[in-house]
Amino acid sequence: MNVYFLSGLGADSRVFSKLKLDPRLNVKHIKWIRPKRKESLEHYAGRLKAQIDTTKPFQLVGLSFGGVVASELATISHPQQVTLISSMSTGVPLSRFYQVMIKFFMLSPLAAPILKSANKITYRYFGADTPELKKLLKDILHDTDSKFLKWALVRMSGWDRKDPVPNLYHIHGSADLLIPKLITKPDTVIEGGGHLMVYAQADQISKILNKRLTSVRSQE
Repeated sequence: MNVYFLSGLGADSRVFSKLKLDPRLNVKHIKWIRPKRKESLEHYAGRLKAQIDTTKPFQLVGLSFGGVVASELATISHPQQVTLISSMSTGVPLSRFYQVMIKFFMLSPLAAPILKSANKITYRYFGADTPELKKLLKDILHDTDSKFLKWALVRMSGWDRKDPVPNLYHIHGSADLLIPKLITKPDTVIEGGGHLMVYAQADQISKILNKRLTSVRSQE
């Protein structure tokens, strides 16, 4: 079965590079495209759908902002299952860090270079507490398109989905500061997991994903 992965804000498949997934799964990575001016999440998801072969059974796995987009994609493409990691299944109040980021982008032309630079605050909220994680986050922030980041933050903060999509499974870290566990309703909680637990605790996440993703495949 094809399994399409969606990374976080502007990130790419690097965040999933530590995962050890079952070879029976045909893993594909959705590539972010530049959003149009004032484009809605729904319309953006409709354009991303072109990267999915909907003629065959498939699943979606979304990380952080990628989970939000995965939910919108699921509404129009009907996957066998949607798995969220460090994300949210419905519109919820975001952390103070996200709110500050959004205000920066809306009010200051200097916001982009500030927020795209790795520092103690971003390390803390993303849970980058090792040299390897700090380098990963620094590289991702450096490579993130500023316009995409601004658009995604605004769309994520205003996401108003009331109910989770069908066949959804949510994995979340107990120590996630960017999207606190208290404002989500995860099916599985990773103790001590931060926002980058898909990389930092990849072995644990891999076991959960393999069990979930292959169980759906075996039913087909």
